[in-house]
Amino acid sequence: MQSVREPVLSSNAAQILACKEYPLSLEVGQRLRFLLIANPIKMINDESGRRNFKGEPKKCRVPLVQEDDQRGWIERKLLNTATLESIVIDPVFPLRFRKGKEDRAGKIKPIKYQGLLKVEDPENMKELVWKGIGPAKAFGCGLLSLARA
Repeated sequence: MQSVREPVLSSNAAQILACKEYPLSLEVGQRLRFLLIANPIKMINDESGRRNFKGEPKKCRVPLVQEDDQRGWIERKLLNTATLESIVIDPVFPLRFRKGKEDRAGKIKPIKYQGLLKVEDPENMKELVWKGIGPAKAFGCGLLSLARA
């Protein structure tokens, strides 16, 4: 787990085996290896006629399945933050879930991105590491891992 705050152990919680401080010092031009499991999507109008609370057509998330689209998605997320020097894009086993209130099934198609990047804006990069990238964070997507190149 990566967290801004140190975990607090409650009586019914799992055991905390260890905590390690991770000081993130980044510099402009620094080259880093990265790994990201993400859910690259685009938003389109819902064709089933559903409306949001404003009466507008609801939007739904559609996975990006073409590798060029998936690459474009990560490039947009890193815009003004880092430049991709090399990247490998691989699919990950889909995650299925049920939306209880609506009694509908859902599916997330995660993608594994890994490669080499060059930092352009260290503060923006730290923000991406802390906040994650893209949707489906509750399903394990969005955690950006960095390592020295």
